[in-house]
Amino acid sequence: MVGYRRIFFSALALSLLIMVLLAGCGNNDSGQPAQQKNGKVLIYTSLFPIYDFARTIGGDYVIVNSIIPPGAEPHDFEPSPKDMAQLSKANLFIYNGAGYETWIEKAIQNLDTAKTKPIDASQGVRLLTLEQEMADEHSTDHHEHGQMHDPHIWLDPVRAKQQAETIQKALSEVDPAHKADYEANYSKLAAQLDSLDQDFKTTLAGAQKKEFVTSHRAFAYLAEHYGLKQIAVSGLSPSEEPSQQDLTNLVDTVKKHHIKYVAFEELVQSKVAQAVQREAGAEAILLNPVENVTKEQLASGKTYVDLMKANLETLKKMLEVK
Repeated sequence: MVGYRRIFFSALALSLLIMVLLAGCGNNDSGQPAQQKNGKVLIYTSLFPIYDFARTIGGDYVIVNSIIPPGAEPHDFEPSPKDMAQLSKANLFIYNGAGYETWIEKAIQNLDTAKTKPIDASQGVRLLTLEQEMADEHSTDHHEHGQMHDPHIWLDPVRAKQQAETIQKALSEVDPAHKADYEANYSKLAAQLDSLDQDFKTTLAGAQKKEFVTSHRAFAYLAEHYGLKQIAVSGLSPSEEPSQQDLTNLVDTVKKHHIKYVAFEELVQSKVAQAVQREAGAEAILLNPVENVTKEQLASGKTYVDLMKANLETLKKMLEVK
């Protein structure tokens, strides 16, 4: 009798397990991610400004994750198979574009774009080419790039606002039920970006210098928009290093313009930039390209606007604003 009871309860347990599994399969028949069914749009982003704009515009109706972990150098990032598995669950994948994410084409090819919609946040933004930048600065990067574009577009608040608008439109399309909320949140963010732009214009109008030296060429859009001149030690990526002759010319330029500071970034240690600083007798100072944040900055809730305001304080010092 005991044996029959064991068989009965084992069969009952197996039946219940099968019912649970079948119910789980039924929940996935639509092919929609669980977060969307729970009323949240699941978003994955690449660079920090995109992440920050998406969470600000999305508000309570989104879950936003960055595929690039805090503290990582984004230029060197490559998504792992685990990253791609997570990405495939998203409703939206929003990336900077303009050639920044060198891995993006392969990543999109491996996505079901009917389920995970990729959004290029550089759509409609006027881009600068390397030829334009090299004609306007003492470049230390003499590689043949053809018509390669500079992807650091978010460092101009006006262009950053265009990226934010692209994100708002993508959210409104994938979740039209909350379109009014997304538009209202975007309007608030746009006003903050307009105010940031005005702060830069007003403050930098009093600059005694127009030239500033950076560890890598990330600030061309900012320089163009505010009438400044970036002098870059390295190329578009911090790993691109200048030749010895380039270094000599750069040191001479720094001395000629009596430049007191060489700007470094938090996530990259550049021995080349440090050498320029030593040879030119300049002081090291932090200027953030806002590509990513540290774990501490993320935990404390730092935003794109916060980091750009800190950059403005640095530029006031570098450019001798009165």
